[in-house]
Amino acid sequence: MKRLNVGIFAHIDAGKTTLTERLLYEAGVLRALGSVDDGTGFTDFLEVERRRGISVRDATVTFSYRDTEINLIDTPGHADFFGETELALSAVDVAVLAIAAREGIEAQTELLLEAIARRNLPLVVFVNKCDLGVSRETLLPPLKKAVPCELLEWDAPDFTENAVFALGDEALLDEYLSDALTESTLTKSLRAACSAGKIAPVLFGSAKTGEGVRALLDALCDLFEFSAPAAPFSAFVYQVEHRKNLGKAAHVRVFSGKLSVRDDCFDRRTQSSFKVAQIKRIKGEKYVDVTELSAGETGAVFGLDGAAAGDLLGEAPAAAPILRFTPYLRVKVTPPDGKLQELKSALEELSDEFPMLSLEWRKEKRELTVAVSGKVQAEILQETLMTRFGIDAALGEPSVIYRETPAKAAYGFEAYTMPKPCWAVVKFFIEPLPRGSGFLYESVASEKRIAYRYQEHVKTAVRQTLEQGLKGWQVTDLKVTLVDGEHHVQHTHPLDFFTATPMGVMDGLRNCGTILLEPVLEVRICAPEKALGKVTGELASRRAKLREPSFEGGKFTLSAQIPAEETFDLQETVSSLTGGRGAYSAQLLGYFPCPEGHGKARERAGVDPLDRSLWILHCRGAYQ
Repeated sequence: MKRLNVGIFAHIDAGKTTLTERLLYEAGVLRALGSVDDGTGFTDFLEVERRRGISVRDATVTFSYRDTEINLIDTPGHADFFGETELALSAVDVAVLAIAAREGIEAQTELLLEAIARRNLPLVVFVNKCDLGVSRETLLPPLKKAVPCELLEWDAPDFTENAVFALGDEALLDEYLSDALTESTLTKSLRAACSAGKIAPVLFGSAKTGEGVRALLDALCDLFEFSAPAAPFSAFVYQVEHRKNLGKAAHVRVFSGKLSVRDDCFDRRTQSSFKVAQIKRIKGEKYVDVTELSAGETGAVFGLDGAAAGDLLGEAPAAAPILRFTPYLRVKVTPPDGKLQELKSALEELSDEFPMLSLEWRKEKRELTVAVSGKVQAEILQETLMTRFGIDAALGEPSVIYRETPAKAAYGFEAYTMPKPCWAVVKFFIEPLPRGSGFLYESVASEKRIAYRYQEHVKTAVRQTLEQGLKGWQVTDLKVTLVDGEHHVQHTHPLDFFTATPMGVMDGLRNCGTILLEPVLEVRICAPEKALGKVTGELASRRAKLREPSFEGGKFTLSAQIPAEETFDLQETVSSLTGGRGAYSAQLLGYFPCPEGHGKARERAGVDPLDRSLWILHCRGAYQ
């Protein structure tokens, strides 16, 4: 039986979960349709999803239709949960993009199309809510402009002719013109082109009434087929959940090879192996025990206690998943009296499921913080802590995650030779790099001066040291070169270079000076033209740099660059200013120098290596 991993993606309120529900109904999985608005949607299984009527995490169900086994993943549409969407995009073979007929290409839709294009992911477009009365002639031009491949109307009267011309194959064209083209020949050619992402079928219908949904299932079965590579076991953890009676489940997509019960499974992030205890697949409404997962299959694997969403298992796949979790806002989470450890455990469990939370535990300050993308995500985190763990935690005001970068090039030096026994000398050259370069490390030091094993210690310690710069933030966009140093055959202790390196690096940063960088987002807003003045005024008050808006069909689309500290409640404000008719999306553009009067340093956690005496005592275990 052929297998397909299919993801349903859409801008919020485009009918994505309703479409998933209808697909399951048409395939015979559901006997009755649920309702997102009533909180009875099949794939909205979390209490908070049912209450709010939105999806906040991926949900998977496997079913058979015709000769195809389909693993269907329903994804969140809200901008605050785009990290979940990115996980699903890296696990599927085909993306079904649902677009609301009246709204057309919205802000989040454009973001999804960009993410799909980055992965060269095959695409099907389903124009939903056509029962509300919108002509195809109005919808097709902007669709063709936005979609990064050739569009082909699935149910057009002249489908065959359009398909032949879309394929661009002269032999097929000759067969068509001579009436010799068979349906099987055309389907085979279309299947190859659609599976390669060169052609995207577009269908029109309504998830609410069922129009076009069975045709969507047929298109998936007829036009897409993928073969697994002959390679060792490789898989991707696209979701983690904790079930009361079963424990921790890692939902994996197997790219190649197979995974069996009792196998040792290697996690590339943790660099450790875990023994597979159970494997279950979601068939219809039930979990079904299986003994193995083969290439192309998805399933819930139990026993991978250290796994987190986003992990790669086994060998690295030929095309590694693209994940872009870069937190830029952080909130402090405070427990009720006496429940700090319970809160820490709860947040650690949630961080396995939602890696974008980026939990930070500052032991010295006994402080827990998590990354958030917006107000809705923060509210749902608070609700989840209460309903799932019984912890009535308080969330503080959001603070920006700044970074810092060297202001100029300079040298850093440290000679750790007293009090003996010790001997580690390091000299670094630190230089700034262009924005977005990240961190580069190089050693030009001779192994005769610093033995290779100690140079590895230096490399590790440099990266760890740069987690906190002069202003307490991660240092980025720089190159650190180990230019010289010295070990001693008698006096050097194996840990001496872990002591000396932070002092040398921080000495270099002090000589360079550092510039504070702030995260800047690219936001897109689509709304009725009459709201343009209010929206631009609001953005201008938030230090936004506006681009020229475009206009189409009584709506404007506006892009702007805006500092992250100004965006926490922006989506809700835009919704209010547009009477609930504004579409919003945001993604991190990068880090840029912070203007005078904005940004702030952060108190350092732990001992500062620039306090040399205290740092040495700390490293020797004499000061905690």
